[in-house]
Amino acid sequence: MAITPPTFDLVDTPYAASGLVMNHLQNFVVISICYVIAFSLTFGFVFPLQQLILANVATQVGLLFIPHGVRVIALYYYGWRAIIYLLPASYLMLFLSSGQTGTDIYAPLVSTLGCYVGIQLVRLMLVDTNTRSLNVRAWKLLFTAGAVASIFNSFGLTALQDGLSEMTFLALKLNFLGYIIGDMLGMMLCVATIMLGFRYIRSIKSSA
Repeated sequence: MAITPPTFDLVDTPYAASGLVMNHLQNFVVISICYVIAFSLTFGFVFPLQQLILANVATQVGLLFIPHGVRVIALYYYGWRAIIYLLPASYLMLFLSSGQTGTDIYAPLVSTLGCYVGIQLVRLMLVDTNTRSLNVRAWKLLFTAGAVASIFNSFGLTALQDGLSEMTFLALKLNFLGYIIGDMLGMMLCVATIMLGFRYIRSIKSSA
């Protein structure tokens, strides 16, 4: 059964200017709240637990990075507009967590643009990726886009972190692998949460 997510983006409909502003504001608020919650869970719970269990893993590499799921879903369904929706919350959380991970002012921009490029590449290679209905095929396309986006994201963040030319081949592989594992596990958790949320909403509607 296909699941249709709540739709906030009505930009393609001929609404008045005030309606468009409210629509963009609504998109921005919803995505920002989701990103802040995902980031807070990652840095408040996942990262401390990771440092207890895997102390040798760099603090910049999260092995369960939930915000990647928010980024991919937003960019997948809202395109380039999601870059604008995501960046303010990304920079806010970067500065709030700077004591733990350090502050690289380019990191949110590199991550967001890297994910966007990866998703657009999937759109160019595959057909029928513009549907909003989350059926089985759409989930597969979403995860494919998330995986490609993670590769671009890991490349960009690794280059920012230490510089590709300054890292040994083993360190480079571990960095890439760490980012990709964290991004994809985080996306799986994010998508699973959304699916459970839709199922709960559907059960409420059916029982009403």
